[in-house]
Amino acid sequence: MKRIEAKDGVQPMGEPVSYQDAEACVDQVIDRVGKNIVLGLPLGLGKPLRFVNALYARAQRDPTIKLHIVTALSLLAPAGSSSLERRFLGPFVERLYVDIPELAYARDAQANHLPDNVTVSEFFFQAGNLKNNTDQQRHYICTNYTHALRDLMAQGINVIGQMVSPDEQGETVSLSCNPDLTLDALPWLRSLPYATACVAETNRHLPYMGNDAAVARTEFDLLLENPDTDYPLFSAPQTPISSEDHLIGFYASCLLKDAGTLQIGIGSLGAALVHSTLLRQRDNARWQAIYQDLQVDERFPVAEQWGDTQPFSRGLYGCSEMMVDGFIYLMEAGVLKRQVFANADFQEAINRGDIDPESSDHPSAAKGVVMHGGFYLGPRRFYDKLHDLSDAERASINMTSVNYINDLYDHRFGDQRLKVAQRQHARFINSAMLCTLDGAVVSDGLEDGRVISGVGGQYNFVAMAHELSGARSVITLRSTRESGGETQSNILFSYGHCTIPRHLRDIVITEYGIADLRGRSDEQICLALIAIADARFQPELLAQAKSAGKVVADFEIPAHWRDNTPEQLAQDFEQMGGEQVFPRFPFGTDFTDEELTLGKALKQLKARTATRRGKLKALLGALSAGQASDAERSLLARLELDRPTGWNEHLERRLVLQALRSS
Repeated sequence: MKRIEAKDGVQPMGEPVSYQDAEACVDQVIDRVGKNIVLGLPLGLGKPLRFVNALYARAQRDPTIKLHIVTALSLLAPAGSSSLERRFLGPFVERLYVDIPELAYARDAQANHLPDNVTVSEFFFQAGNLKNNTDQQRHYICTNYTHALRDLMAQGINVIGQMVSPDEQGETVSLSCNPDLTLDALPWLRSLPYATACVAETNRHLPYMGNDAAVARTEFDLLLENPDTDYPLFSAPQTPISSEDHLIGFYASCLLKDAGTLQIGIGSLGAALVHSTLLRQRDNARWQAIYQDLQVDERFPVAEQWGDTQPFSRGLYGCSEMMVDGFIYLMEAGVLKRQVFANADFQEAINRGDIDPESSDHPSAAKGVVMHGGFYLGPRRFYDKLHDLSDAERASINMTSVNYINDLYDHRFGDQRLKVAQRQHARFINSAMLCTLDGAVVSDGLEDGRVISGVGGQYNFVAMAHELSGARSVITLRSTRESGGETQSNILFSYGHCTIPRHLRDIVITEYGIADLRGRSDEQICLALIAIADARFQPELLAQAKSAGKVVADFEIPAHWRDNTPEQLAQDFEQMGGEQVFPRFPFGTDFTDEELTLGKALKQLKARTATRRGKLKALLGALSAGQASDAERSLLARLELDRPTGWNEHLERRLVLQALRSS
């Protein structure tokens, strides 16, 4: 790496050099740091696509360049693994992503087509995309979010690239969607004793977020700014919320306490929690009726002890590494409204009730925020809402360093005393894949070592919940999954990998209820988890626990535990109001009505044909599919199967008809 003379250990800062052409920007980077480039990129949305693609293309053409990309969550549009999936996804992907440059290195990494002089190392994968990719599995970096910057910098980063939002005055840029690591990476990079380059790529489609996310242009050496080549933001469409997800979300909403703190993970389980929280706020009578029908306080005392049932009069404060779109809906509903302040004395006085911040003339009172977020990613509607925020609403959101959010140790934005004062009654709610009977949680990988996603910040929040007085960690997971055409339990006696160790066990929620594990004996924990497992797997789980000496030999499964069945769940869901109260897409969707119908049918078809026997049964049923109705012909046309040619298309047409009629 090139060496430079640095004054007082920090590289000099000046007005960045502006470019309109990505190739010229790449030339300047190579001129500054040489051909051995270790490129650090933000996770998710904040990658500067024009610059990254130009640099990667240069490395493809020039084998003397050694390029190592260190990042996380390299986003790609779905492609589909079968002919029917490609037919379904093609028009959808074209509609959502046609104007967004594809991240070229990510597509090649997924296809194992990276050139020999390019390496990609990620600390968080797009869930499941690289499960069977041996190259990316080998280069994966396992790290907690709060340690990610340290561990990425250890790779020898000498170039940072980030998409930013420009201000109208041309003095600052906003790190917007990704101040999480970059706020701390920029000064770190400048302290290094070798030549480095900080590259910003402006994009006016990116919402401008102020507070900590707004930094001087001089933080960057090179600025790629050409409004003519700005592109829309990569969106992560809403996923459907199943009845099981909604039950989990409802139970989680019972644990939220007014004037508390909320962290939410990504996905349908987080969206389900938001929906039930909104129901509790907007239609409390209906919410309470469901609470009573499910006998929550009687069956799960932890909800009555630690939660609440009333609307949120004082509101919640969001402290979440990821600001999911649900936080905006909570803000609109008056749930996300508890302000926190950057002065510990002032915050502690508010907590004691000595000061009303709305009537106080304290200097800090004008600078309260209702949300600290590290990064954001979501549907197009979410980005539109961020653009449309009023000045006051935008000022109440502070996108900031993940090292401020995800732990309690002192940070330049606030020390531990301040963080503790802000984070009262915290509920850190994250999802998992599996849970073992000793309370260990599996969220990121398989027992053979393959990584599904990554640890991210889950461990950070679980550990913090055990440090903060009045806080709880809540792990949500579905009780079962479909694998190879069979239903399997997500609650297991043991598993060969864990993300959260057993000594950090706290609260676990499935669609069948809430298990309070904190401070309990091993026997109590085993039984609490069996009580919220699917009834089909309870006898085996109990037998394993008894065999290990963890449960007394004469214990028998209570009759009401045996009600944990899909049939009873469906009955409970309908009694709660069904999809009229708990819709599959409460926050909208990018799919058309036709696509929703087809997607549901194709998903069921894929599940039914996961085994050889299932495939044979589906093929035999397809032979008698018969003629299509007018409505079915319209759906077939969406897949370009209304006028099939060739044996394969005729078979696919029949399979789709069969799936539509049985979904």
